[in-house]
Amino acid sequence: MSIRVCAGRYSSRRIECPAKGVRPTTDRVKQAVFSTLPVDLDGTDVLDLFAGSGSLGIEALSRGAGHAVFVDSSQACTRVIEKNLRLLDALDRAKIVRAEARDFLEKHQGSFDVIFMDPPYNKGLASELAPHVYTFVKTGGVLVIEHSPDEPVLVHPWKTRTYGDTMITYLTRDPS
Repeated sequence: MSIRVCAGRYSSRRIECPAKGVRPTTDRVKQAVFSTLPVDLDGTDVLDLFAGSGSLGIEALSRGAGHAVFVDSSQACTRVIEKNLRLLDALDRAKIVRAEARDFLEKHQGSFDVIFMDPPYNKGLASELAPHVYTFVKTGGVLVIEHSPDEPVLVHPWKTRTYGDTMITYLTRDPS
């Protein structure tokens, strides 16, 4: 299965998606997310947590992000992400980490301008991890969580939007 980069430097390029265990973000949702971001992506540091195919991080790189870290626990996913980045000649602007999200967060030092978090639906991970992941958002940055509407994120969001069976919750870290 392949999916498309929606806009920017790699616009309309096809990237691969792992055959099993991944629910790729649809073009409609991706376009809505990126048009709603309250952050200028130029030169930003991005984290794609539960990366799957790397679609969200790759979209951010395509739209001007300076560097992206892709984290997924699946070897099949990290291999596909590496293949996709190689295909786009973007490996020099990326780091791929094969790890459970919790393990990565426990060991990681530093923060990000934009964090995309797309955990498996209805396992409680979106609401459980959101407060911890939010601590890695730089001042002026945003955490974007893709989750099921049946699993609300129990923190104070800046904005939420629902697209069919997908809810997007945005948490911003204001400069104040």
